[in-house]
Amino acid sequence: MKANLLHFERRFLEHCTKRQLLEHGDRILVALSGGSDSVALLKLLVAIQPVIKFSLAAAHCNFQLRAKESQTDETFCQTLCKALGVELFCKKFDTKRLAKTRKTSIEETARNLRYAWFETLMQTHGFNKLATAHQKNDNAETILFNLFRGASLLGLAGIPERRENIIRPVLHLEREELQEYLHTTQTPYRTDSSNFSDDYDRNFIRLRVIPTIEERFKHKFLQNLSRLSENALELNAFVESHIKKVMKRKGLSFEACSFEVGALKKLTTFEQKEIFKRALMKWHIEPSAQVLSRLVGLLQTQSGRKIVLNKHMSVIWEKSHLVFVDNSRAKNRSTP
Repeated sequence: MKANLLHFERRFLEHCTKRQLLEHGDRILVALSGGSDSVALLKLLVAIQPVIKFSLAAAHCNFQLRAKESQTDETFCQTLCKALGVELFCKKFDTKRLAKTRKTSIEETARNLRYAWFETLMQTHGFNKLATAHQKNDNAETILFNLFRGASLLGLAGIPERRENIIRPVLHLEREELQEYLHTTQTPYRTDSSNFSDDYDRNFIRLRVIPTIEERFKHKFLQNLSRLSENALELNAFVESHIKKVMKRKGLSFEACSFEVGALKKLTTFEQKEIFKRALMKWHIEPSAQVLSRLVGLLQTQSGRKIVLNKHMSVIWEKSHLVFVDNSRAKNRSTP
């Protein structure tokens, strides 16, 4: 069976096997946009399916953001999946209206809608893994995007190859490699016209920043950034393991939504920030560098002081503890 695979497909199979991304009996749901990356991922999975023997289906989100183009994308995905013998789930979203109602950006709204629907499909139909088509160029864009937003060192990890039940089997491949594979196999794909506008930050990085860097440092940028991402992921795994042990110490468990000040002061600034980061994420608050610095600075003040995190929550130094409280309770406290 392996002998019938193209060289590129054999490489893909070997990578998935080595990284244990796919296993016999898996039920895989593929996020299919119709673009080159997701079409290549789906075709690669279909090619190696007889070898690993997993079941496969695809899901397409129609966000109705590009009028006829959006509907044409959906129709294309239906035609492609029928030709490949893959079951396809489609859903339309009134993205603009929902973004306005939720007061979130179009990009954030679309992402939330996408993953919420994928999760529903997985629970309803028994899929155990979601495969997305993020590739090496996407990872580079994400790292630079995080860097420009002021991410920490661990924020430079980029996109993980695996996170819980989400796998990214083509993360090690470049966009050009995937497009060459589609050209070789004479497989059509759709091109999103919005990808050519640099109005969005990510598109600006893709269209303007990365090409400029690659022109200067040919064949080095993506590889070196990928290596940086791997190193940051390894560091992240170490830090995660270490902080889990630290938070088992007395006064640092956060079970009562508070930390003991004395226990926090025994830690390094890095450890303090990592613990605060996990507390903030529990309350769905962005752990920005500015917020983390303010929390660390609170430890240098005195009991009775507080900082306001957002309109809903504050952190107060109450006696011997830093307590995360609802602002309705914190409103009578003094601020630093």
